[in-house]
Amino acid sequence: MKTKTNKIPQLVFLIIIIVAVLVAIIVRLVQSKQTAPETPQETLAQPTETVVPTPTPTETLPQPSSQISVSIDLPDYDGYSFTDSEKELISNCAFVGDSICSGLYVYGVLPQNIVVAVGNVGIRSIDDYTFKVNGGEYNALDALTVIAPKYVIFSMGMNDINITSAETYCENYLDMLKRTHERLPQSKLYVASITPIDSASSFASNDKINRYNAAVKQAVEEAGYGYIDIATSLRDSSGGMNSRFSGGDGIHINKSAYYSILSDVVKQIG
Repeated sequence: MKTKTNKIPQLVFLIIIIVAVLVAIIVRLVQSKQTAPETPQETLAQPTETVVPTPTPTETLPQPSSQISVSIDLPDYDGYSFTDSEKELISNCAFVGDSICSGLYVYGVLPQNIVVAVGNVGIRSIDDYTFKVNGGEYNALDALTVIAPKYVIFSMGMNDINITSAETYCENYLDMLKRTHERLPQSKLYVASITPIDSASSFASNDKINRYNAAVKQAVEEAGYGYIDIATSLRDSSGGMNSRFSGGDGIHINKSAYYSILSDVVKQIG
């Protein structure tokens, strides 16, 4: 009986241990389930906002005006005189060019509103410059659009002859004439010859100027544009600039020369 009694407490103790182990296992399983991380939900990419750029406004080009009203006085000067009809023709012109061309308004011969010219301009570089017309400042094409002349007379080249070949000079002129015609299809376009220089000038030679003039005359006339010879009337017997028309530096010209130029203009396009 003593042996049997000793075995019963041992059995009870074993059962208690087994139950405790089972309880511990159950508790751990429950805790594990409660703390298990949730399966992450798929995060859907949100569509990014498509930013539509604000459209850049297109450049507003000047619209051809009904033509700027210009009053031409042109009193008689140094033996030159102009009729009313000749003055009207000149008032319908726009002169585009360099410092020589700008003398038309510098000397007070014509109003600035029809003289699109500044110093150092060449046909190769005309797009690099702006011109004051009718209270505004424009590139050459826009200035001509504002003026809307019946006749456009390009008068430059002195700043080109020592930099570009005669062939390139002609190509540059034809490009400008083409663009001007596209902008102002109703205007008649002309190129004026480069004016002569004093025979003693070291700037260039009159033979070279004559070659460029001959080349551009042929090029523009073949392309359907006009050419105005303003050089012949300014030459002396040797082919250089007549001292009567010299502005003093052997290259630029004086007021009398501008009257001579306008006289050639009305004769050749009138």
